[in-house]
Amino acid sequence: MNKLRTIFHPIFVFIGVQIAWIILMGIWINWYIKNRRDFEEFAKSIQPGLFDADLNWVILLEGCFLMMVILGGVLLIFVFWGKQARLNRLQSNFVSSVSHELKSPLASIQLYLETMKLQKVSPEEARDFVDIMLTDTERLSGLIDNILEASGADPKGLKLHFQSVELKPFLNEVMEGHQRRFAEKKIEAKLEVQECPPLQLDKRAMKMVFNNLIGNALRYSAEGGSITIRVKENGKFCDIEIIDSGIGLSDKDCKKVFGKFYRVQNKETQNIEGAGLGLYLTREIVKNHKGKIKASSEGRGKGTTFTVSLPMNGVNLESHIEV
Repeated sequence: MNKLRTIFHPIFVFIGVQIAWIILMGIWINWYIKNRRDFEEFAKSIQPGLFDADLNWVILLEGCFLMMVILGGVLLIFVFWGKQARLNRLQSNFVSSVSHELKSPLASIQLYLETMKLQKVSPEEARDFVDIMLTDTERLSGLIDNILEASGADPKGLKLHFQSVELKPFLNEVMEGHQRRFAEKKIEAKLEVQECPPLQLDKRAMKMVFNNLIGNALRYSAEGGSITIRVKENGKFCDIEIIDSGIGLSDKDCKKVFGKFYRVQNKETQNIEGAGLGLYLTREIVKNHKGKIKASSEGRGKGTTFTVSLPMNGVNLESHIEV
């Protein structure tokens, strides 16, 4: 049964069709050349002088052209099938990942609520339980926000409300929301900010950006690692680097990691949560801020650096500001 599935795999079917068409075209050309004289005599009997203008190859060329059109059509069908199969596979992986992402925090919240209902807990334990449930709630909220933004009619045209933002207090606020997760994984988190003028940002959208990047760094960093956020000027741009000591990325993954639903597939990432939407949305939000984002890594096991470059003058953003 497996052998039959392998034989009838679309790739092998496509190759077989191409070979069949090439053989058929070769047989047809050979047949035409062998019977050319009969064609010529038949054509002259119908219309004398038909072949005087050396048009005897027109039929052959037309046939070859039609064959090429058919081959091109088969190729297009195969390409579109490949894209559709990839989308179906991504959708299946996305549904599986999102189901896990939704169930995990819900199960945690339910467990702590049942514990508080059925058992007597001290005020200190109750506070710890509430903090954990709030963290899980924020995780759920972030995932839902990502899904809603990604499912919008035009995620590249997100409506943004720009305002002047001081980066240091803004990033401090973002990092504060991850303190519990830093503590759980014993991650050393540092913020290094050079003097940088206020930027024109949409605070809600950029908070999503940095939450996604920090969350991504946390997921792919081992216990006891480090995460550094470094801010520095770079000409007309302000660079914000999120540097982790995680599993790192290959050059191929650095280029593809911002794709919709894309997830790094290797044995190190099999059990790591994620829906493949965070970095896609991050890129679109940064683009809408007239900025750039890139990922770089020295290789597997050497950590990853995500660099967000945002314009400092904000001149080009004025037309996008909504009141």
